[in-house]
Amino acid sequence: MKKNISINLQGIIFHIEEDGYEQLSRYLTSIRTYFSNYEGHEEIVADIESRIAEIFSARLNPGKQVISLEDVEYLITRMGNVTDFEVAEPLEEGIPHTGPATGSAYASEGAYTTAGPKKLYRDINRKVIAGVCAGIANYLSIDVVWIRLLFVLLVIGIPFSDGITSFGIILYIVLWIAMPASDVLPETNVKKLFRDPEDKKLAGVASGIAKYFGVDVAVVRIMFLVLIFAGGFGILAYIILWIAVPEAVTLTERMQMQGDPVTLAGIERSLKDNLNMRDNDGHESTLARIILLPIRLISQIFSWLGKSLGPVLAVLITLIRVAAGIILLVVSIGLTIGLFSALFVSLGVINESEFVNLGDFPASVLLGGFPSLGLVAGFFVGLIPLLLLITLAISLLAKRTFMRPIVGWSMFGVWLVALFTLIATIIIYSNNFRRSGEVLTTKTIPVSGYSTLVLDAYDTNLDYDRIYIDVQEHNGTDIEVIQRAEAKGRTEAEAQQNARMITYQVVQKDSVLRFDNSYEFKEGAVFRDQELDLVLRLPRNKPLRLTREFTYLLPTATFDQDYSRDKIVRNTWQVKGDMLECLTCAADTLDTEEYNFEEGSFNEGSDDTNISGSVLLNEREYSSNSKTYNYRDFNSVEISGPYHVELRQGSNYSVRVRGERDDLRRMEIDKVGDELRIGYTEKNINLFSDRDPVLVQITAPDFNDIDLSGAIKAEISGIRADNLRMNFSGAIQSNADVNVRDLRVEISGAAVSKFSGRADNFKLDATGAGKVNAAGLRANTVDVDVTGASLAEVYAARTLRADASGASRIVYAGNPKNTTIDSSGPSSVKRR
Repeated sequence: MKKNISINLQGIIFHIEEDGYEQLSRYLTSIRTYFSNYEGHEEIVADIESRIAEIFSARLNPGKQVISLEDVEYLITRMGNVTDFEVAEPLEEGIPHTGPATGSAYASEGAYTTAGPKKLYRDINRKVIAGVCAGIANYLSIDVVWIRLLFVLLVIGIPFSDGITSFGIILYIVLWIAMPASDVLPETNVKKLFRDPEDKKLAGVASGIAKYFGVDVAVVRIMFLVLIFAGGFGILAYIILWIAVPEAVTLTERMQMQGDPVTLAGIERSLKDNLNMRDNDGHESTLARIILLPIRLISQIFSWLGKSLGPVLAVLITLIRVAAGIILLVVSIGLTIGLFSALFVSLGVINESEFVNLGDFPASVLLGGFPSLGLVAGFFVGLIPLLLLITLAISLLAKRTFMRPIVGWSMFGVWLVALFTLIATIIIYSNNFRRSGEVLTTKTIPVSGYSTLVLDAYDTNLDYDRIYIDVQEHNGTDIEVIQRAEAKGRTEAEAQQNARMITYQVVQKDSVLRFDNSYEFKEGAVFRDQELDLVLRLPRNKPLRLTREFTYLLPTATFDQDYSRDKIVRNTWQVKGDMLECLTCAADTLDTEEYNFEEGSFNEGSDDTNISGSVLLNEREYSSNSKTYNYRDFNSVEISGPYHVELRQGSNYSVRVRGERDDLRRMEIDKVGDELRIGYTEKNINLFSDRDPVLVQITAPDFNDIDLSGAIKAEISGIRADNLRMNFSGAIQSNADVNVRDLRVEISGAAVSKFSGRADNFKLDATGAGKVNAAGLRANTVDVDVTGASLAEVYAARTLRADASGASRIVYAGNPKNTTIDSSGPSSVKRR
C-alpha cells in the first residue's frame, strides 16, 4: 500500500504516489531555479506546468487514476532535465545546431521511440470526434490540420465532384472501426499552424502562415490583397482561416508554431531567441495605424461576435447532434424491424396474412423458390450496416464509441461472406429466368341475344401488373377473349407451367361483361416475370357501351379520335378493325374534360396542361393588323420569342404575321439558306404584358426541321414527310398532327406537347420537366429517353426502347414484341 498525494497543476487535480511526488517536486524546483533569471519567469513556469499536466493526463485511463514514479520518470525523459543543457551549453556556443546532441534534451525526445514497425492508432487525447485524423497525423508526423482538411474535402466533394458525397464519411467510419485507440501516443515535433499574435495586423493569419512555411510575411499579405481584388476570395479565405486556425497564446503553442520540440531545452532556446519579444524597429507609423484602424474595429466586432455567439453555436451543434442521433436511431431500428419481418415471412415463420406484400407482389410469390441460404445471407447483408448505423446513432447521443475494432472487423468479415453468398445464390437463381414460354387460351362468351353490350371492369386492388386490352373485329356473333400468358423458367416447358400459374376472370351477367383489371396468382405460384395480354374479339356492328372503369383498360389509340373520358362513357360504340368507332358522338356537343398528364388519365377541372383542343386562341381574338412576307424555298423553321405559331403544309409558300404594330417592329424575320428564322429584338420579354399575342402563320410544301424556343404556343397540322425533326425548348405548348416515316423530337424545359397521326419510327428525347402525350401517334418502332422530371406517353406497335432516369415516367400502349426497358432511381416505365 502506498500513500497518495493530491496536487494541482494549472487547475487540474492529480493523485500522485508519494515517491513520485518527491521526484516531481525536485524536478519543478530545478526548473523554477533555472528560469528565475528570465523576464516573465512565472509565465514560463506556468507553461511548463501546463505541459506536464498534458503529459500526465495522457498517462491516465479508466483503469489507472494515479500518477506513479514511473510516470514521473517518463515525464523527465520526455521533457529533459535542466542539467542536460547546462552541461551542453558551453559546447554549443558558436556552433550552429544541426541535429540532436548526445545527452541533450533533443535526444531525449527520441527516447520515447519503440522498437519494431510503427503502428497506426487513433489518438484519443487529441480527438475531435474519434481521433482518426489525429492518429493519422501522428503516424505521418504532419500537422493534424491537413488531415482534417482532407476529410472535409472528401465529404463536401471538392474538387472530386459537384456536391456532398458519402465517401469521406464512410472512410472515416471504416477507419474508426479498424484503428485501435491509444492514449499514450507521443507528440510529434512538427510545425503546427497557428495565428501569430505577436506580429499581426488583423488576426495574425498571414503572420502564422508565413512562420509555418518559412517565408516573408509581406509575401503572404500581398497574396491575400491580390485575392481580395481578384473577386473577393481573399476575404472569405481569411475569415475561414481566422475561424479554423487557433491563436498561439501560450509559450508551448508559439514553440509548436516554430516547429521546436516542447522540452526544457526547446523552451530555453526559444527564450534565448527572444520568441516572445517584439523587434524595437517594428513599430507602426501613424499613417499605418490610421489605415488599419477600420480593420481593427472590424476585428473587434468579429471577436465580440465570436465570444457572444459561441455558446449559442455550441448549443445549436449539440441540438443538431442529438437530433441526428435520434433520427438515425429511429430510422435504423425501423428498417431493422422490417428486415426481420421480411426474413420471417420468407422462411414461413410469419403467416402471410399478417404481412401480405413485399412491394407490389405477395411475399410468398416474390420470395417463393428463392434458396433459404440466399435469404439468410441477404438478411445479414442488410442487418450488419443497420447495426453499424444504430451504433453510430448511440455514439452521437452518448458522445463516445461503443464498438471495439475486433468487433467491427468481425462484422465486416461476416458481411463480406454474406455478400458473396448472396451474389452466388442470385447467379444460381437467375437460371430460373433463362427461357421464355407462353400459353394461349381462348374463352367464348355468347352475346347474340343482347342488342347492346356493356363492358365493365373490376378493381382487384392488385398493382403488380396492369392489364390492357386490344380490341379486334370478327364476323362471329359471340365475343372471344384471347389470353396470352407469358413467363420465364429454366426450360420452355417450365416457363409454360409458370405461365399457367396466373389466372384471370371475365364474368358475364346478362348483357354486362366485367373484366378484372389485373391477373392473380394461383396457390403455390412463384414469381417468374409473368405477363398477361388480352385480345377482345367483338362482333361486327354490335353496339357497345363502356363504363369509366373499363376505359382505363384500353389504350388511347383504341379510339378513332381523341375523345374525353366523359364523352366515351356517354356514347355508344362499335368495333371497326382494331379500333372503336363512335355511333352517337356527332350529336354529342358536351365536352368538359381535359387531359391531366400528372395522373396519366383524364380528370375534370385540369387546365394547366390543356391539350384537348387547339392551343391557339380563336382567330378573331388576334389583332387585325397583319403583315405578309415574301419568303420562299425554305423547309426549316426556327422561331424564338413569345409567339403563337401556326404551321401548315400546303402547295404554296406563305408567311403572315398578325399583331400590334409595335410588336411587329420588334420582330426579326430572315431567311438563311433553306431556313426561315423568326426572333425578337428585345432581350427582356415582359411576360405580364396585356398586349394581344402575335400570331405567326406559316405555310410551306415541305417541312424537315422545326425549332421552337421561348414561350411559344404552336399548332402544327397536316405535316407529311419522310424525315421530320422537332426541337422544343422552354415553355412550349404544342399540338402536332403528322404522318411521317422517321420522326425525331427533342424536348427540354417545361414543354407540354401532344402528338397524333402516324410514324414508322419515332424517337423522343425529353429532359427537364416536359410532358409529352404521344399516345395518339401510332408508331411501329419507338425509342424514348426521358430524364429529370419528364413524363411521356407513347404507343408502340412492334418495338419499344424506353429509358427513364431521375424522377421521370414513361407510359406505353400497344403490344410491342421487342422491348428494352431501363429505369433508374424513382423513375418508372409502365404499360398502360
